Amino acid sequence: MKTTEVPASEASVGATLSPDGRYIAAAPVEGQKLMIYDVAAQKWSELAKQNVNAIVWSLDSQYVYFDTQSNADPVIYRVRVSDKKLETVASLKSLRRVILPFWAWMGLTPDGSPLLMRDTGTQEVYALDFEAP
Repeated sequence: MKTTEVPASEASVGATLSPDGRYIAAAPVEGQKLMIYDVAAQKWSELAKQNVNAIVWSLDSQYVYFDTQSNADPVIYRVRVSDKKLETVASLKSLRRVILPFWAWMGLTPDGSPLLMRDTGTQEVYALDFEAP
């Protein structure tokens, strides 16, 4: 196996290789756009200008799904690689979502439906008064 550094990727997060190995999708650290790297052409280009959180490829490598968790009205988008057509997949406004450190996880079912972790409020706060004997 050969390891090669991807040019101009130093300030990128969430890098994800497409299932067919042709592309890498990532977001700059500030998360204000979705970038795609064409492995054969060795070139980055902008795929979408949106806030970007979790990044997931469709199984056929035709779409990149991502969410905008940090927006006031968070949604899941998908963008078609061939023509950069952006589509809204689902609103996340009423979803109380589990947020992991620095990133919220998202997955896809085989048919392209989003998978998310819902926060069911398992964290509880207690007060404890201790009196030493």
